[in-house]
Amino acid sequence: MDGSHGRLDRRVLALWWTIGGLCAGAVAIAALIVAILADPPPLVPVGIALVAIAIASVVPPLRYRRWRYAIRERDLSLAKGALFFVQTLIPFDRIQFVESRQGPMDRLFGLYQLIVYTAAGRAGTIPGLNASEAESVREELSRVAGTLSV
Repeated sequence: MDGSHGRLDRRVLALWWTIGGLCAGAVAIAALIVAILADPPPLVPVGIALVAIAIASVVPPLRYRRWRYAIRERDLSLAKGALFFVQTLIPFDRIQFVESRQGPMDRLFGLYQLIVYTAAGRAGTIPGLNASEAESVREELSRVAGTLSV
């Protein structure tokens, strides 16, 4: 890469919505159980469930819009955040190795994560990459960092 910003694969939105939906469903079930056992005012469990559903619906597109990564001259830049913006710079001379990972949910959507490690541990993760982009970025990071990748 020449410093241009990379974007995540759009399928990561479906992944994040699925995870958010599962979490919102769990919150809704917990609110229902509390409503049955504790008898709170009727709108409290409904309000909790609606807030969870709203967060699960709104946050993924905000995250997707803000997520960027770039392999620059001397470092890897990661920029992300839905409500709070975070930029992480990982100098190439600090990178120990780069790992490509695909968990069960990633596999369901055909996506990969790249995890960058330094001597201090996990320094950054790039989620939502397709197979070819994950391989390309991993190889480029390994090359510029002068490390062997996993």
